[in-house]
Amino acid sequence: MRKYKNKWLLILIVFALLGSCGSKTESSEKEADISVDTVPESENLNQETTETTSQTSTTALASTTTTLLTSTTTTSTTTEAPINEEAVLSASYQWGPSEETKILQTVLNLEVDGWYGEATQAAHLQELETRGLNLDNVPSAPTTTTTQSPYPIGLQDPSACYLTSPGGSIHLGYSRPADRLPSTGSVEAVVLFADFQDVAANQTTEEVFSIISPGGESFFNDQSYGRLQLSFRPHHEWLRLSGPSTTYKEAIKTFDAHRDFLQEAMDLADASVDFTGADAVLVVSTPNATEIGYGPTFMGGSWGPDAYLSADGMAITNGVTSGADLTYWGDLWYPHEMGHSLGLPDLYDSGIPGRAGFTRPFSLMDDIGSTAPGYMGYSRWILRWLDDSQVACVADDTDVMVTPIENAGGLKIAVVPVSTSKALVVESRRAIGYDGSLSQEGAVAYYVNIDRSTQNHHGRGLGQGPMEVLNNAQALLVGGTVTYENITVTVLESGAGGDLVRIEVAD
Repeated sequence: MRKYKNKWLLILIVFALLGSCGSKTESSEKEADISVDTVPESENLNQETTETTSQTSTTALASTTTTLLTSTTTTSTTTEAPINEEAVLSASYQWGPSEETKILQTVLNLEVDGWYGEATQAAHLQELETRGLNLDNVPSAPTTTTTQSPYPIGLQDPSACYLTSPGGSIHLGYSRPADRLPSTGSVEAVVLFADFQDVAANQTTEEVFSIISPGGESFFNDQSYGRLQLSFRPHHEWLRLSGPSTTYKEAIKTFDAHRDFLQEAMDLADASVDFTGADAVLVVSTPNATEIGYGPTFMGGSWGPDAYLSADGMAITNGVTSGADLTYWGDLWYPHEMGHSLGLPDLYDSGIPGRAGFTRPFSLMDDIGSTAPGYMGYSRWILRWLDDSQVACVADDTDVMVTPIENAGGLKIAVVPVSTSKALVVESRRAIGYDGSLSQEGAVAYYVNIDRSTQNHHGRGLGQGPMEVLNNAQALLVGGTVTYENITVTVLESGAGGDLVRIEVAD
């Protein structure tokens, strides 16, 4: 197309000169000279013609007005200053919009929009190849990288659901408290047996030990899906402590006295017992010492010699003593107390009307004798008995299928963070194993508030616990719904394989 335009302009110029009939005035000669001088000798006349006929250029370069006179016609044409086309073609360009691209598009006879895209790139390459020019400065289309989330719609990386650890001896934060027992691998507890000046044991140590073992070991093996192996190292001898049972009844109420209670039994046994490698110490009081009604957990620390138990060069920061209620609670008593040694708080003794605990019938951290004493799914996660891949961390509206917490494998809990310290959790509970007496199966929704988990909150009311099952502590059935903060949970389907729940997060 460019060549045809150039030819017609040449004919026009020749016709204009001939049209004067060879009779040029001085003025017309000067004007003719001007029309020639606007095109440098170094530039082809065809180039100038191309640029003067392109009225779409938006680049404002210096221009002149040339008048070509004939005997009958006066033509006025506005022409742009000459462009060095090879310089323009060989220049560097960025992909996308630029003023420089407008000049290039003018040279390429393209629609001038200033956008270097695929069409401009194709024309640019063709023109450079035609002229034998270097192609190195032709920009490539930027690489478009679409990062697809590895998580389904509405979900996010489980780390976004890690609740910030507040510190302290017990709490429900994702990072576990210092000085507590390891929650995976092997945990070994030395077991000692004690009676008192006023109460002699009336059973053998083996008989009393059978209340605790092998039930305790079996429970942790089940709840941790085999990730925690508890083992006891019993020393089968009744150790007579120095005081009456009433002394130790009071001792269990304070940190220092409770530590001394444990340490006295350890000192009596030290000549016969090697404490090397022990993670914890359990002192079993003779159950007929009824003055000692219950047995608490000693949660020591490594901050000083008065903060831990010691024997055989070991600094032991976790211990438990039993009370007369051992025979009532049976083999799940120690798993409750060891729950504290793992850093979990009590969930019983709420002040909620009509409810004695925050989560019962779920979790023995609330009620050891409940119909579903298995640990809550959230607790299993922070104890590393569940992998992150078994947790749906919810960011937006989504449907999640949670499988029964009692069975190993599968997605176990959905967690919706409310803040760095609070979350809503949904899990599936079935009448399986330790939860075999559960009367109402289904999806269990509960909140976790770690700011209330650093100590026991006995007597606190609705919404005041470290963990609280919603829906009046009942599992949700199909069609059931519950709302906490800005989160609504609805059960869509339910069966032996678990519960399909819809989670909606309002803005």
